[in-house]
Amino acid sequence: MDAFCECLSGVIKSGRYFVGVKETLKAVSSGEAMLVIIASDTSVGLKTDVEKKAKKGKVEALVFAGSMKEMGRVCGKSFKVSCMAITDQTAAAVICSMVDGA
Repeated sequence: MDAFCECLSGVIKSGRYFVGVKETLKAVSSGEAMLVIIASDTSVGLKTDVEKKAKKGKVEALVFAGSMKEMGRVCGKSFKVSCMAITDQTAAAVICSMVDGA
């Protein structure tokens, strides 16, 4: 997971992402989102809703192995982050390949 977090940190530094449910879903519906990442301890209902909307928008959704608190920390936030959208296509492809190769 360290390489994954390092890659995610690079995305955060680039500023090509959105955090939070509203911002993530807005990025999906506008076509900006290339990848959606959901924290593992996000409520089942919310996780299902985000996954459905991502699938409808033809955006891959991955579940982050860590908690919302850990995802917030990786994102450089002092609060919990339930989901995020990555808008950088290259970074999204790298993260997907890391998960597929694991």
